[in-house]
Amino acid sequence: MKRKLSALLAAVLAAGLFVSAAYASSGYQSGDVPIGSSNEVLMVGTVVPSVMSVTMPTYVPFHVSRTIEGDNKVISPRITVTNNSSVPVSLDVVYTSVDLSKLQGAVWGTGPNVAPNEIAIGFQPETLANQMPTTLGRTTWLQANIQDNLSVLSLNAYGSSSMYVVGTLGDDVPENNSFSVIPTFVVRQA
Repeated sequence: MKRKLSALLAAVLAAGLFVSAAYASSGYQSGDVPIGSSNEVLMVGTVVPSVMSVTMPTYVPFHVSRTIEGDNKVISPRITVTNNSSVPVSLDVVYTSVDLSKLQGAVWGTGPNVAPNEIAIGFQPETLANQMPTTLGRTTWLQANIQDNLSVLSLNAYGSSSMYVVGTLGDDVPENNSFSVIPTFVVRQA
């Protein structure tokens, strides 16, 4: 009798395991409720990148001279900035280190109108393809040796834009020496 009961119990247990395994392999769990005829739900999400990437030169030489025609007295190469991110970004300057120690008597100005002993430098977005600006309109002027938040360029997702270094100098600023301007750029989601 014990053998028959054990065999019956084993058969019931095996049948129970078989049924529960078949139910589990169908993909349903005990609390699942099928929705619609296809049992599929479309879910749409938005991924916001945590990393923004912008490509731009790390060194930009420029030449300043009163003999250059027009209001802009600076010659610089075209500075192309490329947004490698899937979101629009803004390129801002948060600090500009300026060293005028080799330009005797010169001080930093905020442009476009400078005193005889002042020099002012800034960035201007390109308005005509591959042409250096001759005017100083639309210039973002750099502030010397202070914390700042100057918006220089806005870039669409995967877009690029160009700008130039522009500037002016007063009549008493010597032209026979060099000086350094080092802006610190920050990229922010626009």
